[in-house]
Amino acid sequence: MKQTIVFLLIFLATCYSAQVGNKCTIRETSRRGTCQKERNCPGVQEDAKKGIRPTLCGYYDLNGLIVCCEKPVEVNDLTSININNNFGEITENSNRKLRISEEKCQEYSRPVQLVLSVLPLVSDVTPVNITVPNCDYNTVPLIVGGLPADPGEFPFMALVGFNSSDNPWRCGGTLISDRFVLTAAHCTFTRDAGKPALVRLGELDLSSENDGSQYKDYYLSRVITHDGYKYPEKYNDIALLETRDKIVFTQFIRPACLYTRKDINNDKALAMGFGKNAFAGEFSDKLMKVSLDLFDNQRCMRTYPANNKELPRGIISTMLCSGVLTGGHDTCLGDSGGPLVVTKKGNMCQFFVVGITSFGKLCGQRNTPAIYTRVSEYVDWIEERVFK
Repeated sequence: MKQTIVFLLIFLATCYSAQVGNKCTIRETSRRGTCQKERNCPGVQEDAKKGIRPTLCGYYDLNGLIVCCEKPVEVNDLTSININNNFGEITENSNRKLRISEEKCQEYSRPVQLVLSVLPLVSDVTPVNITVPNCDYNTVPLIVGGLPADPGEFPFMALVGFNSSDNPWRCGGTLISDRFVLTAAHCTFTRDAGKPALVRLGELDLSSENDGSQYKDYYLSRVITHDGYKYPEKYNDIALLETRDKIVFTQFIRPACLYTRKDINNDKALAMGFGKNAFAGEFSDKLMKVSLDLFDNQRCMRTYPANNKELPRGIISTMLCSGVLTGGHDTCLGDSGGPLVVTKKGNMCQFFVVGITSFGKLCGQRNTPAIYTRVSEYVDWIEERVFK
């Protein structure tokens, strides 16, 4: 609450009745600019990613801000604009009806989005609603070559468990609703332990009960593997795990959003898991996170050629290529089924799952990115089973 009050005071102190076109100074950089409608200043979104708050001049309607802008662009007033959807990008046709997974994304994201109703110091005003991040973390792109995660940093991370006393936690997954975990199809059966039996949510350190998190186990009622997955082929490597009981959301347990767009405008993504720290290494007790580059699939076609029993058609559009070409950073054995995510521009507390860890070669090898199942290609399939 204290942070909210401070933000309100800062906002009210800097918000004044200035007309579009007036000269101004960007507070964080001391650069000169002019007051412009926020939609005419895409640079404020780039600054936000760097932690630079916009300098506010005022407002022009219920939800429209006027900001100090160094390099404005002209936007047709008749164009439908929405600055908050699709990761904060300025896009047309924003009045389209949201699909069910996007509606659920908004619902699940409320705990990490704080809506402030602000009253600027001008006459004849209407309060302006501002949405700001509301979590303890602003994850910065930092499992092989990774860093330990913090309690509650990735509340959607799931461990997939089997009836085995040797190594029960063999795969990862992503919580996407109050009943379903998204994982890889190749994680749904093992020769010695059969199908997965449960998922663990909210775990941070398997070796400690005092790691600052609060995990909970949920037994499964159903395992749904994509009909198009045919072992040993790597295609359609996606599955859903339905829990027997409804999942209770907490500070440490909350779903990620599905990425619904075909193109990914981010050039980096975050992967996480409890897998091996090297190809011949030990499994990690701690949840690890690693930053990976996103590549065009053409890059992975050179690493994973076609005409073999695993990839008879080669790398296709339902797959996603990601890694670090210099080596040393990668997902590895035990990370299968786990999430590859991007964050929302302007809100690093909100995560969108773009990929499912599927397969690779030697972990962290130079010039050898790994392959992830591209989630956006399966949104229809997921929605039909999860949000019906």
